[in-house]
Amino acid sequence: SSALVLKKPKTKKSSRTLYLTRPLKEELLAWLEKLRQDELAMDGRYRNCGQLFRLPNGMPVAPEALSKWYRAWRAEHPEFEKIVFHGLRHSSATYQLIESGGNIKAVQGNTGHATTGILMDTYAHTQDKPRLELAEKLEADFYSQDIGSPKSGSVPVKENLPDSIQITPEGMLKVVRQMNPEQRREFTRLLFA
Repeated sequence: SSALVLKKPKTKKSSRTLYLTRPLKEELLAWLEKLRQDELAMDGRYRNCGQLFRLPNGMPVAPEALSKWYRAWRAEHPEFEKIVFHGLRHSSATYQLIESGGNIKAVQGNTGHATTGILMDTYAHTQDKPRLELAEKLEADFYSQDIGSPKSGSVPVKENLPDSIQITPEGMLKVVRQMNPEQRREFTRLLFA
């Protein structure tokens, strides 16, 4: 015989507030109403375990049962691609990182990772697109043929720059030395963005 042990989360941070989309909130409210109706229909035989997903009698669902039910369903529906439940967590975290523009703290609050480092180590691949865009921007900004002519809207470089500068470390250093303090701050910000 086996028993399903329900216990409190490991740490205080494990209990967290999740911000739901309106459609998901409406779905959950409808589901909670269905559970309430199920309980009323059972005439005192319903054992409300307090979990969102439970057996028809209100008792908790063992994790192994979900896997067993899914395997049986999959056998009847081979046209659907196989999924791994934990993979849904990874898909969600990846999607959130991409949609948030890489807002690690916001996603960490949803996923419950103990540190941002763990989150970044696991999902760093989601940052490839912004990194590629940054490389393209740097290429356009730094390696253009006409480095002496600033783009419209940017702070102009001092007038005494040569017409062309060879893009070498020495050439870049020469440009940086001729920048005013505001230009140096912007240059540094771009380098470490």
